[in-house]
Amino acid sequence: MACGGGDAGSGGAGSGFRAVIDGASWQAEPLSIAATTAAGVPGGIVLVGSQTSGSLVRTLTISLNDLTGPGTYALGVGPGVYGGTASVGEAPLGSGAGHAWATPLNGRAGQITLTSVGPRIIGTFAYVAEAGKGDTAGGTRTVTEGVLDLPLTGTLSPVPEGMGSKVTATLNGQPYNAWYVNGRFQDYTGAAGINVDTASSANALSLMLSGVGAPGSYALSDMAPLRTIIVGKTGGDATSCCWGLNGGSDEGTIVVTSLTAHRVQGTFSGTLSPQPQKPATTPLVITDGTFDVGVP
Repeated sequence: MACGGGDAGSGGAGSGFRAVIDGASWQAEPLSIAATTAAGVPGGIVLVGSQTSGSLVRTLTISLNDLTGPGTYALGVGPGVYGGTASVGEAPLGSGAGHAWATPLNGRAGQITLTSVGPRIIGTFAYVAEAGKGDTAGGTRTVTEGVLDLPLTGTLSPVPEGMGSKVTATLNGQPYNAWYVNGRFQDYTGAAGINVDTASSANALSLMLSGVGAPGSYALSDMAPLRTIIVGKTGGDATSCCWGLNGGSDEGTIVVTSLTAHRVQGTFSGTLSPQPQKPATTPLVITDGTFDVGVP
């Protein structure tokens, strides 16, 4: 097997679902494991397993969507973005009360790398989960060295061309991976063009190409036809608000490498000036920007 370790060979329901949680070994008990496709969710898979140690039951849950096959997927992203979410649950044995920690929607809480998605699901994973608002447990749970090698129940639903997206970049040296992506083939007026709106918990980023309907390289311009990159989170501080659309002072390029009826792909980079009367006072440098966006 590509992954899964020595106990994967039996093919039993409990083979190869293990991890380390905050430094403590965790191994799912066979009867607790479910590895199933998610009915009605394109590219959807749900993985659940529990371990009882002393009087504590610890459960790992990984929910994935928009899987198109083997690959590395982000944890901490929402529906419509390649990847999914993960959590750690803890409860006293025999009690319905407990605490839960989940990957925040920042696009970079962790990742899962899959080498097979049927008939077995095989891969590795790691993530950091945070306590929910109001959960008195507080803190985080760090999951490392995750391994899974399990029979997958059900048939993975195909992902239509217009579903599944990924937008990443480096903003002033910090990684940006969108948890939310919305793509449209129209500009801000509703006329023909390309518009991609994205967000993470820390920031937001939008690309807009007015009048563009073919692959090509497009220099940023705030004169018609507009070609803009705007970065900023409403209510953010100087690290997250706000840049772009500044009277011709922005420099950069959006490159559309592929454009079909339901998908646009490309790259972007640039240096954006801070917007007037916003917290940011220095330019934002964008490097390594990529987009792969489904449009229904």
